[in-house]
Amino acid sequence: MTISFTILLYMVIGAVLATLLYTIIGIIPGTDETAVIVPVTAVLVALNVPLLVILTFFIASVVTMNLTVSIPTALTSIPGGVMATPFIDSSLYLKEQGKTTLSLRKMLMGSLIGTIVTIPISLMIVLIVHLITKYSGIDINYYIKLYVNEIFFVGAIALALLSKEKFISLLAILPYGFIILLTKYLHPIKDISKVPLTPFFLAITVGPLIYNLFELMFKKTREKNTVYGNKNIEIEINKNEKIVLKDILTKEEKIKSVIATFFSTITFFLSPVAMTLLIGDTMTQTIKDEEEKAFMRVTVMNAISNSAYLGGIIISLLIFKLPISPAALGPGAIIFNSENGFFDLSIFNSLIAIIIGVVIALSITVYLALKVAPELTRLVFKYISQESILILLIGIFILIVFLDSSFMGLLIYTPFALISGYLNKKGVNFGVQFMTLYASGYILGLFGMF
Repeated sequence: MTISFTILLYMVIGAVLATLLYTIIGIIPGTDETAVIVPVTAVLVALNVPLLVILTFFIASVVTMNLTVSIPTALTSIPGGVMATPFIDSSLYLKEQGKTTLSLRKMLMGSLIGTIVTIPISLMIVLIVHLITKYSGIDINYYIKLYVNEIFFVGAIALALLSKEKFISLLAILPYGFIILLTKYLHPIKDISKVPLTPFFLAITVGPLIYNLFELMFKKTREKNTVYGNKNIEIEINKNEKIVLKDILTKEEKIKSVIATFFSTITFFLSPVAMTLLIGDTMTQTIKDEEEKAFMRVTVMNAISNSAYLGGIIISLLIFKLPISPAALGPGAIIFNSENGFFDLSIFNSLIAIIIGVVIALSITVYLALKVAPELTRLVFKYISQESILILLIGIFILIVFLDSSFMGLLIYTPFALISGYLNKKGVNFGVQFMTLYASGYILGLFGMF
């Protein structure tokens, strides 16, 4: 399929819009990548936007979100999102030392390295799998698809073991799988194999928000969470000195960021947060000087979080055409829904969309972050409330579920979202929940419901 000039133009426009939108959203503290990317992607699919445009928009969204979460983390010591939590302590230490500006710049350069380097590494893995299939006759794709349910089930267990709350995460897998199956049986479509997965994606991602709203119905919880007055946040004044990109990182920081990117890309099937902590700690454990160690941590961990996300998406899409990474299962849930047609795109066209999304997202976001990050953060904190974003997400959830199965859908997916939110709050993270959702076919067999 040849990409027409019109589609190419739409792809560029889509990438620009995604970058600008998620630059703003990413600065808002506490925004989760899955919760803010999945609903918007679902809306684009529902509007029948061309697949290449949606894929470009999605890639730009992922890259932008992973870049911009560094901004509030460095400037205010408030984690911009889930992926920022591993390096919040180091960024807070550097802020106390008056090194906020340099800390932010190193975070951004780490993200830049992680994003750029992971593309050739991911393509190398794609090529290796292709060559193995071609010259050995072993169809890796066939075996992956043959045992996909088992892989997802094992993946759920692996992510549970890598999570902070290991016991509750492991314990929840089978009961949560049963709840997913029960929800499918209650769906108006009686053939559970044909029940759309999009409402499940949305229910899982907005689950924590719905559970928090449910908790506020109780007086004791409402009083406990009531906040009076304003919180004072200091944002460092931007220094308009000339920025030389190649001088921001030391030689050692550059080398370790590349090495960390390699390992995080080849372990794409594991939790990005877990690998950010594991690889980041390994890379910095021998450094004695506290300031040097903090700089290395924020640099390397940003490289890891970006490469783990993007690498997982590229490899899953171009090789397996299955969501076998947490990034594909989470933010990429709509892209990796086989019903939406993204697997029918050629490798070449998908790669064009990926490159356009990455290049535009990096070009705009890095420039804005380096030049006007403090001013942009101040405007977002002052004029855009987190509540407005949360209300928008709830509205999208209600709309998509209603379009899928009218009021019956709201009756079955809202309790499911509530349970998902409760489990999330107890430590059963998005990765475990999405893996369990995809492993529901295998769990069906475990329950003897064939």
